[in-house]
Amino acid sequence: MTENKSVVVYGCFHPNYAEEIEYFKQCKVYSIQIESTLQCQQGCLYCYASDENTPMKELPKEQILSVLDSAAKMEVRAIDWLGGDPLLRKDWYDLVEYATKKGLKNNVWTSGLPLADVEIAKKVVKVTEGGFVSVHLDSLNENIYKKLHTGDARQKIETILKGVDNVQSLGKKPENMINCITFTKLVAGKDVKNTINYFFEKKGMRTCLTQMCETGLAKEHSEWIPTIEEIKEACDSRDVSNYSKSQPSMSTMDVNKFYCGGMICVTIDGDLTPCSVIRKGFGNISEKPLEKIIEENKDQLLLTHLRNQKNMPGHCNSCEHNSVCWGCRATAYYDTGDMLAPDPRCWINPDNLR
Repeated sequence: MTENKSVVVYGCFHPNYAEEIEYFKQCKVYSIQIESTLQCQQGCLYCYASDENTPMKELPKEQILSVLDSAAKMEVRAIDWLGGDPLLRKDWYDLVEYATKKGLKNNVWTSGLPLADVEIAKKVVKVTEGGFVSVHLDSLNENIYKKLHTGDARQKIETILKGVDNVQSLGKKPENMINCITFTKLVAGKDVKNTINYFFEKKGMRTCLTQMCETGLAKEHSEWIPTIEEIKEACDSRDVSNYSKSQPSMSTMDVNKFYCGGMICVTIDGDLTPCSVIRKGFGNISEKPLEKIIEENKDQLLLTHLRNQKNMPGHCNSCEHNSVCWGCRATAYYDTGDMLAPDPRCWINPDNLR
């Protein structure tokens, strides 16, 4: 890893970051996120994929297998398994093994709770060889955690940490693990800094700091959206721990533009979106083959317009950080209605501070 480049290496998340950047340059799909189920034990009260009346459904197995077949044909390199919690599907291991046989790397985004089961942890370590594992723990403070989630806060925090220890003891390298924090006003300040530092110093894991968007259950909690000043403070803490050898920053984003711009999502309803948080579909796999949808909607799904620096919106086209960042497209979409608009929560943009 060269000096100044840790935000490039680790902001890509995928261990083979050089390959991912090459896919980005060629406007090719590097990874496909698959929302396999809405089942989840964590009970996040801001979940973007659910609302009050959402049934706990699963994406049909035959559709997932079709996506994996198409991904292999298109030379996609990785599958990001999302939920809910993908480890709660009864057939999750069969599906992930199928992806492996197709030559696809697997990344698992789990609450972390199922990893407390050693047998599940063993399987996850096996199938994510060459990929990464993400767990989700917003806060180590029980009082804060229970305001954001249902259930027993202490038990859930302890269970997630036990799952992290299981996975690491079974051979998963900490640098290929992530803790995901959905950044809300409730964790702003010292709490989010403590959580970021804990995972980096005690577990060797970096933090994926995701901005809360007003969609799904989060629509009921607009009071939890942090201020720009609070976002800046949290991202500064993230950068000090995660990317101390990097000059550029990703601003409000939880990933750099190479991950964001090389990934598409298949939602629980079969819609194709440019990001799991952006619940705006561009085609549905129950109506057309995956390859056809991507061919017809490539510009929207891969945000190709933004790859030319001159096309970056507003302050972004002259920002010193635009080599790795193009702002969060999800916050732009939900706050302005335009996926290509300037990120309205970026503190680096002077227009947002007026």
